[in-house]
Amino acid sequence: MRELSHEEAFAALDAAALDALDSAEREAVLAHADQCERCREELAALRATTAQLAFATPAVSGGVSGSRERIRSRLTARAAADAKVRGLAVDRTTDLSTREYRAIRTRINVLAWRRAEWIALAASVLLIVGVGVMASVLRDRENLRDALDGAAASTQRSQRSTDSLRALVMYKDSLINGITGRDVAMVHLTSSAARAPDAMMFWDRSRNGWTLVAHDLPMPQPGRTYQLWLVTPTSKINAGTFMPSNGEAMVRATYALARDSLRAVAVTDEPAGGMPQPTGQMVVAGNATK
Repeated sequence: MRELSHEEAFAALDAAALDALDSAEREAVLAHADQCERCREELAALRATTAQLAFATPAVSGGVSGSRERIRSRLTARAAADAKVRGLAVDRTTDLSTREYRAIRTRINVLAWRRAEWIALAASVLLIVGVGVMASVLRDRENLRDALDGAAASTQRSQRSTDSLRALVMYKDSLINGITGRDVAMVHLTSSAARAPDAMMFWDRSRNGWTLVAHDLPMPQPGRTYQLWLVTPTSKINAGTFMPSNGEAMVRATYALARDSLRAVAVTDEPAGGMPQPTGQMVVAGNATK
């Protein structure tokens, strides 16, 4: 026996109340009504209405059977009128209640298909809207990520700038301390050349720091460089090589030296890379014992 849907069973309840269904259809409707409270209550109400109509009808020949037939005729006539209003063709030569049941079932199927089509259309619209919203969310996410990356890059640039400025300030402070501190000794370096270079050596004896500031230095020949020397009674100490820029130069070095051991400071012209001991021409020099 085929199970009926709720709509199919509900549409056939009036025919079941009139016993106008064949045995298979009647059993299917009753089986559904046993499981469905709404259909069970509706079937009971229809049966009660049928019984009241039977008792209200005057007695005629034929007894209960005749009353049932008259009730059935009236209900089927009403169903036929409703079917005409809905545009359903009813063949009066057939069983009207059965035809109405089939017409209603057909209409229910049509409505079910239309409902399914509307549901599918609504689902499609929701899908399109959902895709649009998702795309918008993804775009906003990418924009936020780009903005965050830009802010992070800007922060990094600002941090690098801050670090550079801090390092520059520290360097300037160190330079100022190296030439103006209380324990700084100064040596003036001069030259006997026609265009006389001039230099000053600042020795921060408390920090063992050395700062040479030179002016009017000519550019060495290719393959040559300037080399700074700290002269003591026993040795000439290499303090580094350097090249001038537009005649100007500043050299900083760190070297521990006894306070009374410095005799002179000199700059010589040496091969590129420097030499262990002075070999080239003296460029500027200054006596530290004055």
